Amino acid sequence: MQTTEVSTRKKLTEKQQAIYSFIKQEITQQRLSPTVREIGEQFGIRSSNGVMCHLRALERKGWIKRDHYLSRGITLVAEPVTQMITLTPGEAGCIGEIYVGCVGVKDRSVTLELIAPDTLGEIRKDL
Repeated sequence: MQTTEVSTRKKLTEKQQAIYSFIKQEITQQRLSPTVREIGEQFGIRSSNGVMCHLRALERKGWIKRDHYLSRGITLVAEPVTQMITLTPGEAGCIGEIYVGCVGVKDRSVTLELIAPDTLGEIRKDL
């Protein structure tokens, strides 16, 4: 059985990815998130509003959370793990204690993709 992880986050632009990587590196190395000014200096963004636009985009896309009352109030959001398996006719799957399947389907080209967050339990095929 093959279980695939599926990302539910929105994709980042190249600049947003670079800023996210910098924030992650700073939190890992310094144990503190960078300030808006430090991010601007790192990427040559003169205006704090320019940095804020990138931070708002990262927050809107689900990559960071910010405490707007702290200068170092950026925290990284853990990526939710989503699992996926594909079932063909005659196969059944299980998410935790919930059974689903592709039973009684005569068309052999039909498949069922079973996608669920890991919080529901392990996703697996049961034959």
